[in-house]
Amino acid sequence: MGDKKHPILVSIPHGSTFVPAELRRRMHMTDRGVKLQSDPYTVDIFDVPNAYVVKARISRLVVDLNRAPDDIEMELKLSADGVVVSVDLDGKPIYKDPPSFEVIAERVNQYHDMFHEKIEELKPKIKFLIDGHSMRSKGPVTKADSGQERADVVLGNRDYTTCSRKMTRKIMKFFEEKGFSVAINNPYKGRYIIGYHCSRRGLPGIQIELNERLYMGEKTHKPHKKKIQKLNQIVAELVEVLHTALEKEEGLSRADLSAQGSLF
Repeated sequence: MGDKKHPILVSIPHGSTFVPAELRRRMHMTDRGVKLQSDPYTVDIFDVPNAYVVKARISRLVVDLNRAPDDIEMELKLSADGVVVSVDLDGKPIYKDPPSFEVIAERVNQYHDMFHEKIEELKPKIKFLIDGHSMRSKGPVTKADSGQERADVVLGNRDYTTCSRKMTRKIMKFFEEKGFSVAINNPYKGRYIIGYHCSRRGLPGIQIELNERLYMGEKTHKPHKKKIQKLNQIVAELVEVLHTALEKEEGLSRADLSAQGSLF
């Protein structure tokens, strides 16, 4: 494959476990707890050399880069969703004293905007976006599918608004041929990153959730390094497949335009 980057961007919004020391003192969370609320090892899996990559520098517990900057629900309830959450995936309170709206706005300005500005900066160079995530093998208590088994891979395209059926099925087939079970938009359809940056006729994109049982012990939380390396190779291979498919589509589009021009 070499070191050439294809016009494909991979975003990794939940891979970081960094929480500033001052903020950690205001949390109930241990180091292990912070790690469990991240998408563990997604940086090792989705950071591939043949694509542009944008990685989070901050834990999702500080600010969730895959939520809208004005998605704030703390005034209504103990929220497990939103740009800044007050309870973790297991429904446990995160803060000793929840942050004020002013603090939330400051975090959005400092971390959220920077991440999305980087994507905007790269857009002229890219033709497809992959948003890389991991998920627990069963739905946690704060999710609609609580306790239910999940597929190996979940592809989210916001009900086919960010990626065509044709391309979605190509990606599904790619993973199925690797021996993985695949679900589409169940239980995750994709959130702010592909919703804000992607569309079928603009910059297409898809969210990919990998089941954590594929590469780590869910009880021990220990990584299976060889499986992680293999998944990293698979993501790099997917980038190659997408690049080839996009080039083919462009070639067909140019041929169609040329044929139409010859009619006049």
